[in-house]
Amino acid sequence: MSIQERAVFIENTFEIPVQQVEKKDINKFIDHTLLASDATPDQIKKLCEEAKKYKFASVCVNGCYAKLALEELKNSGVKTCCVIGFPLGSMTTNAKVFETRDLIEQGVEEIDMVINQGWMKAGMYREVFEEIQFIAIECHKKHRVLKVIIEATCLETDQLIIDACILSQSAGADFVKTSTGTHKNGGAKIEHVKLMREVVGKSCGVKAAGGVRTAEDCQKMIEAGATRIGTSGGVKIVEGQEHTGGY
Repeated sequence: MSIQERAVFIENTFEIPVQQVEKKDINKFIDHTLLASDATPDQIKKLCEEAKKYKFASVCVNGCYAKLALEELKNSGVKTCCVIGFPLGSMTTNAKVFETRDLIEQGVEEIDMVINQGWMKAGMYREVFEEIQFIAIECHKKHRVLKVIIEATCLETDQLIIDACILSQSAGADFVKTSTGTHKNGGAKIEHVKLMREVVGKSCGVKAAGGVRTAEDCQKMIEAGATRIGTSGGVKIVEGQEHTGGY
């Protein structure tokens, strides 16, 4: 899928003008998420039921629950998203490629991958680019969506965030994503979302993940340029409550 084709995909996916989203439409931006290492099948089933009820964009789960989520969401219009290289991003590229290929073969529609932050900080840009490109190739063979998690709060400087976005977009990412939501430095920040949107323009989505707790938080992130919101508190958010959980 070319950059131009991805631009059309992004524009067609998000019909609501991002600067004018109302609270009643926030559900369409949410990736309903459960990535706890001790998540149970029953919890995943509940997650999927909630996603169907509130018509969230997707559910985001660990790879071991890909098959279960796909079964639960069949014909619902809610997509199944799985993470790879999560949460550290520091495994081998071959391991990430295998994980991606396995999940896509199962039918997963969206992949959220974690970049190697150590490589980014060390200036190993060729390695970062090639790893993302390998994953993008696997995704786009089957017309799947790739979101690249840059872990912005870990990168520490605006220049590293800019470089990570450029590398991700150039390598074939459909989205750049702020965070895993697990890093000690915290999750999505409005200033990072704004910066990421400025870098990628209209041809790439931006996902804000981690620390988004209210409908107002969602609106601020969307106004800053986010086209997806990753949160485990989607139900509370759309019901007008404050999410007090960890992600």
